[in-house]
Amino acid sequence: MKILIVHNRYSRAGGEEGVVAFQRKLLESRGHTVIMYERSYDEIRNWRFGRLASLFSALYNRKSVREIRELVQKERPDVAIVHNLFPVISPAVLPVLKKAGVRVLMTLHNYRLVCPTGIFYTGGRICERCGRCAGREWNCLTHKCEGSWAGNFGYALRGWWSRVRGYYSRNVDRFLALSDFQRNILSRYTGIPAERFAVVPNCIDPAAMPEPNGSGIDRGRRYVAYAGRLSREKGIDLLFETARMLPQVEFRVAGTAAEGYVLPEVPENVRLLGQLDKSGLADLYAGALAAVVTSRWYEGFPLSVIEAMYYAAPAVVPELGGLPEIVADGDAGLTYPAGSAATLAERIASLAGDPQKAAMLGLKGRQLVLDRYNPDFYYRLLVENAG
Repeated sequence: MKILIVHNRYSRAGGEEGVVAFQRKLLESRGHTVIMYERSYDEIRNWRFGRLASLFSALYNRKSVREIRELVQKERPDVAIVHNLFPVISPAVLPVLKKAGVRVLMTLHNYRLVCPTGIFYTGGRICERCGRCAGREWNCLTHKCEGSWAGNFGYALRGWWSRVRGYYSRNVDRFLALSDFQRNILSRYTGIPAERFAVVPNCIDPAAMPEPNGSGIDRGRRYVAYAGRLSREKGIDLLFETARMLPQVEFRVAGTAAEGYVLPEVPENVRLLGQLDKSGLADLYAGALAAVVTSRWYEGFPLSVIEAMYYAAPAVVPELGGLPEIVADGDAGLTYPAGSAATLAERIASLAGDPQKAAMLGLKGRQLVLDRYNPDFYYRLLVENAG
């Protein structure tokens, strides 16, 4: 097949950019021709009216529409895989693809089909108002979800405009959700039938995973690992509260604080490691008694969880969103009630007190990654929905 990948790069490269690069490499390695159409958030800095102009470009970008039309006429792609469209490309390119007879798949990295900010989280708690309320996207403005008035207005306007214009509901053939939870909640709130969603979870390439130093993944495990952004929605305060309940257990934390976030007081048994590269993360997970997630919001599909599982670190995740699905609802890891530091501490203590159980869960998790979250499985799901 000839496949067009459409992506609006963010100002800071993140998980979506990694998925796009992986997807392109995977498809090309299987013999497909991949055409890239990418624009960048950084373009805004060179525009005459900067962020004000981006408000309108998020609704309809004439240049993107023209370039996509010309690209489709020239290349004749069979399929388009759409990732991020904001704020430069705009959803206005979707009818162009549909009219040209291109099959359109949209990878859902977040919940933006319903929530203007894409995360169902505001004011320090989960929020589904834009799914349930009559005002829908304008809740983003009234509840100040983004921060600034202009930012809230921009997010609300582009979400409302995309919905009332039917850009997604009319022009996307298949939505690629990361989990059953994401598929179900987005189908329910958008009214788009669940049959138009397919679950295509993220994956890792074992061939690209670095070997840990020392004696590898079977060495003695003695500490709890956390890797991710240090912020309120990621529950870093919950992690610290849990650490205080287990003073005999060491906690090692990889990552940096979110902009503007002030870390709570760090317990004595918590060691902050800063940002780690892939090799550093391999070493972290290989020696971990458990790898924990403490998020308070509906995470999509954090790669950090399956990376930890690959190195046989038992994953301990909250019963929130699609996270339990990653660990097969507790069969290949442990779950705990979201927000409960006491129960999280109990789960960790159970692993520390039963090394055999910890080893069994770690090996189950690793096998699950090798069986399900691998490039072959991901490719098969992708091609099934592209055909």
